[in-house]
Parts: sequence; structure tokens; C-alpha cells
Amino acid sequence: MYLMQRISHESEVAEKMLEKGYVSIGWGDFRKHDLNLAQKLVDKVQHEKIDKYKFGQWFKVLAKETPMSWLTSRQGYFLYNFLKLDPGSIIIVPKSYVFDIYKVIEKPEVYSEKKLGLSSESDIGFMVKVEPLHTNVSRSDYLDSALSSKLKYRATNLVFSEEDGKKIEELVQNIERKVPAHDFSKMKIAIFEQIHDYITQKINEAQFEKLIKEYMKHIGSKNAKIPAKNERGENESIADVDIKAPFPNLGIVIYVQAKHHNGTSNTHGIKQLLAYENEIDESLKNLVPFKWFITTGELEEDAIDKLIKDEKIKTDGIENIKIVSGKDFAKMLYESGFPLDSKVFESK
Repeated sequence: MYLMQRISHESEVAEKMLEKGYVSIGWGDFRKHDLNLAQKLVDKVQHEKIDKYKFGQWFKVLAKETPMSWLTSRQGYFLYNFLKLDPGSIIIVPKSYVFDIYKVIEKPEVYSEKKLGLSSESDIGFMVKVEPLHTNVSRSDYLDSALSSKLKYRATNLVFSEEDGKKIEELVQNIERKVPAHDFSKMKIAIFEQIHDYITQKINEAQFEKLIKEYMKHIGSKNAKIPAKNERGENESIADVDIKAPFPNLGIVIYVQAKHHNGTSNTHGIKQLLAYENEIDESLKNLVPFKWFITTGELEEDAIDKLIKDEKIKTDGIENIKIVSGKDFAKMLYESGFPLDSKVFESK
């Protein structure tokens, strides 16, 4: 099994656990509420061999039986992925600009503060013993675009496919032999940074929306437009999209919520997309909707988890929103061959 596991939750404690040879996950509430229940979660996966879907449904039932009324089946899937690890499994831990690779040497277990000498107040419920294979590896030097994209997945963890697993094995060998993935990575990164700096520092919010609209036309959209801000129809008051980009030949329409930020972005734009459910334009009603959140800022690593956990926010559809953050859009412009010319802002 190959797993991407974030340790941004309780990061200080999680970093200490890494130094002790453990990758951790949250859900300390289970252990604090009922240690037997926490162990039962482990047994369900490791001994009863319950499948992921049934575990998620059972996890949701626990919302009614414990003080954790906000539990959802989707959150259960993340814990299931973690508890499914076996000795020999590979874990990739993404960090800022770098990543670590660990090999699992024991099955996951309920966290014991006595065993590790950590505070019982920490929101750590489960852990898995690991050994480091490689740490602080440069993303730009060793990751191809596919793996790099998956390491940007904002939720707690992600199970890699069998094909990805082969790439990860090759990645480990490349790191050992010091063979970078790309010959021109540093030069490309410099170009992405220049484009990103131009977008964040030289153009305003309205021009940013126009740039996205022209990008959509460049990749094949017909009649991409920036709708009037009062075009909400029967949607909730929070609902909003900044660009509508139909692709009739593909039978789809891309709705974009754009945030022209320099620094950190919150998840308000995602909430706006979630609330946008009713299209008033008859020409778009028969197209399958896709939603993109494009921000020049960076999302906090656990922003999506926090959004899911907020019981006031609809969780259905979050996983279907494409998140383009930081320098991602600059990279998309470059790789699509988009003409970087000021005339783009003169178009109607």
C-alpha cells in the first residue's frame, strides 16, 4: 500500500512523533471518549477486514453514539486508509517544498502517550511505527507532474494507485541515485514565479478574472464569459461564480470562483461554489457542471479538513472541486502555451 499522509494536524506533536519513528493521525477524541472504542476501530479494519464503504457508514453511525456529532462517512474513509497500513507499506509525508518517504514496520495502533512520553491533551488518536527512507526531498527536483499534483491533495490522506506505486518505487531509486525527474525544473520554477508575481502584483482582481476567461477560451471554451454579479437565480445568497466557461463539444461547463490574493486564501470561494447549484442560463443547463476554485494565494494545508468538519457547511461535492492555488495557475498558463500579452486585457 502506498499512502500520502499529512501531518499538519497537531503539527508540533506530529513532528516530535516523526522524530521518534511514528507517523500520526488525529481522532484523539475517540481515545479520550472510550479507549475500547478506539481499539475497536483498529480491530474493524485489521481483524474483521471490514471494507471501506461499510467502515464509513459505521463511522457515521458513531456520530449518534458519541459526543462527536459532526462525524461523516467521508472522514471515516481517511481513518480507514491509515488503519489499513501494513508492514512494508510506503508513506509519503508532504511538507512545504519538500517531502519525506517512510516505510511502515508495524501495524497502526491506538496512540499511547505513556509509551511516547507525550501530553494526553494532544489530539492524536492513532499512530504507525515507521523507518525513514528519505527525508526533506525536493519536490521540484524529484516529483513528476502527476505525483506532484497528488501531493497537493488537501485532505488528510490519499491512497495511491497501483500505477502510482510503481512510480514511487522508481522515485525512491532516483533519489538514491540522485537522478532528478526534470532537467529544466529550476528554470521552469523561475518562470512560474515570474508569471505568478506579475499576476499578483501587476494586475487587479477584474483583470485576473478576464485572464482566466481568456485562458478558458485558449483551451477550447466557447463563449466563456464573466457573468453579472447579480446572476444568482435560485441559488443561496452566498452562491457566486466569476467565470462560466462552456465546452459544448465535451458536454461540460466549468464554473470558476477566482480569488486574487497575495498570501493565504480562506475557503470562502469554495463555499460560494458549493452553494451554486441552480443555473439560470438555459444554454448551460444541459451541460455537466465542473467547479474550479482558482486562487493566487495558498490554502492552509488543513483548510479542507476544517471545512468538512464544520457542520454548517455542505460536504457533498467538495472532492469534485478542482483547487488551483498559489503558483498553479501560472504553471497552467505556461504549459498550455497561453500567449502572455497585455492585449489579453483589451478583449471583451
